[in-house]
Amino acid sequence: MSKRPKPKNSTPDSPDTCVVSTKTSLRQAIVMSLAAVVLFFGLLEGGLALFGVQPVPQEGDPFVGFALNVPLFIPSQGVMTTAPNKKDFFNQQSFTKEKPPNTYRIFCLGGSTTYGRPYDDNTSFPGWLRELLPVAERSKKWEVINAGGISYASYRVAQLMEELIDYQPDLFIIYTGHNEFLEERTYSQIKELPSMVKSSVSLLAKTRTWSAMKSALQGVGLSPLAAQENRTRLAGEVDAILDKSAGLKRYSRDDSLKKNVLQHYQLSLERMVALARSVNARVTFVTPASNLKDCSPFKSEYTEGLNLADVQRSRKILAQAKEEIQENNWPAALNLLAVGVTLDPRHAELQYQRGQTLLALDRYQEAENALRLARDEDVCPLRALTPLPRIVAQVAKEKGAGLVDYIDLLAQRMKATQGHGIPGKEFFLDHVHPTIEGHKILAVALIKEMIKEGIVQPDASWSEVAIEKVDEKIRASVNTETQSLALANLSRVMLWAKKTADAERLAKQALEIADDNNNAALSATSILATIYMQQHKSEPAFSLIYSALEKAPGAIELHLQLARFLLVPSFEDLEKSAANLLLVNRMMPDYDEGHALFGMVMARRGRPRIAYPSLMQALHLNPNNIRARKALDEIRPLLKGQLPDPQPADIVFDTYPSKAPHQLVQVRHGDSGKRIHDGIEVEFYENGRLKRFLDISMGKSNGVEMTWDMNGNRL
Repeated sequence: MSKRPKPKNSTPDSPDTCVVSTKTSLRQAIVMSLAAVVLFFGLLEGGLALFGVQPVPQEGDPFVGFALNVPLFIPSQGVMTTAPNKKDFFNQQSFTKEKPPNTYRIFCLGGSTTYGRPYDDNTSFPGWLRELLPVAERSKKWEVINAGGISYASYRVAQLMEELIDYQPDLFIIYTGHNEFLEERTYSQIKELPSMVKSSVSLLAKTRTWSAMKSALQGVGLSPLAAQENRTRLAGEVDAILDKSAGLKRYSRDDSLKKNVLQHYQLSLERMVALARSVNARVTFVTPASNLKDCSPFKSEYTEGLNLADVQRSRKILAQAKEEIQENNWPAALNLLAVGVTLDPRHAELQYQRGQTLLALDRYQEAENALRLARDEDVCPLRALTPLPRIVAQVAKEKGAGLVDYIDLLAQRMKATQGHGIPGKEFFLDHVHPTIEGHKILAVALIKEMIKEGIVQPDASWSEVAIEKVDEKIRASVNTETQSLALANLSRVMLWAKKTADAERLAKQALEIADDNNNAALSATSILATIYMQQHKSEPAFSLIYSALEKAPGAIELHLQLARFLLVPSFEDLEKSAANLLLVNRMMPDYDEGHALFGMVMARRGRPRIAYPSLMQALHLNPNNIRARKALDEIRPLLKGQLPDPQPADIVFDTYPSKAPHQLVQVRHGDSGKRIHDGIEVEFYENGRLKRFLDISMGKSNGVEMTWDMNGNRL
């Protein structure tokens, strides 16, 4: 029997066998090396933990630094109290540095919503918690500290937590997300890194080893991440883009920035949890809710690359659609807007008007989608973008933090009362700030979350009845003058942002609760009158001002506004305008625009000699007053080289016994040194309307005396 040949690959000396053995040995060597490295770093991490070394996310923000870090709370008379230089951004709060026994200390953090804007701490959700918690559980002492900072973004909130963890906190409640685009900052160091490197660095940055290495290298003047030294340096306090002279103009669409802001937001939330955990404190996040239904975009832009013909066509469509909407012709408006969003789906105003139209047609889900797109495509994003609440929920889940879904909470309330889940003016005063009721809803939901987590052990008396008693107490404590003034100020901000509908609604709310002659009523009246004039509704505008002047004839803001309106060509009345401006200049002598307007009016009335000193005074107060400089250039030739005294005339003024303005006359010293009338002489009725007007030149009448009846009719 013949022998079968032995397979070649079965011999010990086979080359293939050698290759396999070599590969196996190499793999084992790699695995063992990796295991050794992992073990080494594991032991190193453990050792560093024992020595109290914390990871970088707790140590500092890798993307932004701050020029200075002024503490929010300072010691004063045995307690920690809000620092005086922080009063423009924070409520006045105080607490003992050492927490009293049996006390549960809660810090509420975030932006102006947490602060309680446009009101203050009393009606904010921290204020509600302060009143509700002792009712929910009487056995504990509850301490709720409102550390919400106006315009504070998440990275500033995280920085603030670095201070607050020293004050023995038990719980941080964090509501943040609306202010992420308020300050200018760049992320060049992120943009330049490949995604794989960014992920690796992000992972390493969370280790104690990285933190120790970074500290060691910085100690000898080096840094493990050079980009850290080039990160954006922000001012010690908020330096909002909107506060700058250009305001909204400084905003433009930047998708790359948006992406990096979202990444930074998530990092900031993670840092907050790490900071809280470092002192065994809990964290509860709140999803940032905003006004979808009744808030138009702050700024819209056409998509880059859209051709000029399509842009012009889109503008025409938007204008036509708005006309149809005003006539409540919803189907026609929807057809137009469907074409418009096809041309440019990223134009925020087109999406907003489409959402409003769909809402009117009861197509709720489509309306919500369009209104959400309008918010997300707003080039000036002052409302939390759609991805931000998702990030909040994700971080809460991954880090085991508490979560109150305020967005869903309000949506459910809207469905119960309005038939749809699109939040609007029912729960928001403007784009993001909740009503007093909205703050109450959030506070009650937070207590339910605290009950769920075992923080609150509710007493048997905790019920809807108990909540309503607290409700009555809080609302009874609200100062209506403060509330109405806050609404009026908010209305003025909306008008500045060209959000006329929001401004009008807020001004009307302010008037409803304001006293007739307080500052809030006068401010709201001025805003409403301005809106009516913009809408070419001159009759209600003048009627509103004169009605307000009857109640407050000395209201200078209204006299100034009236003077401006009387310069509009369609109902120009130079005498009435000049009379009101003379009163303005008497009561506000340092207001350059008042002097400029008076000089301009007198120049148009053919009295350049009287105009000249007022224009010079305007430029003395403000050398950059363009109106005054232009008017001065126009009257110089009329003066024929004989320039009058540049000092403005004195204004002699008297009032009625009621303190209402009565008579005013311009006077100056004549050649003999005696005071003589020179300019104009005016008299007002006690209801604030003009009664008499006379031109005077060096003590002599210079024209026909004009008179009016109490209703403003020329006699």
